[in-house]
Amino acid sequence: MTLYIGYYRPSAAQWQRFADAEDNGTVEEEQQAFMARVLAARESSFAGNIVASYSPISTSFDLPSIMIVETDDATTLAAINAHYNSVLEFTWSPGNSIGTTTDSAEAGIQRQFGND
Repeated sequence: MTLYIGYYRPSAAQWQRFADAEDNGTVEEEQQAFMARVLAARESSFAGNIVASYSPISTSFDLPSIMIVETDDATTLAAINAHYNSVLEFTWSPGNSIGTTTDSAEAGIQRQFGND
């Protein structure tokens, strides 16, 4: 299986919905709708492929959140993108395990960059 790292942020359309909600006093409702969409992914066809998802402890969205997915089927990433369409925008990259020890870090770097 290939490990993919998905960097994600709210989409332009979602930012507009947040702004509109502030303008018309429906912030709480929009936040609930946003959360429902995010949590619905845990019941989706690709839920078993999600290894982890992390978000910075901040409300500024300056840094992206990440989702780690394990799959050998590119349609899994397409399904995630489709599920979050107009809510979150993802950029996917295959991941390389660097590890936590000196030996595993050396092996991971070797896999990524090879001999030179």
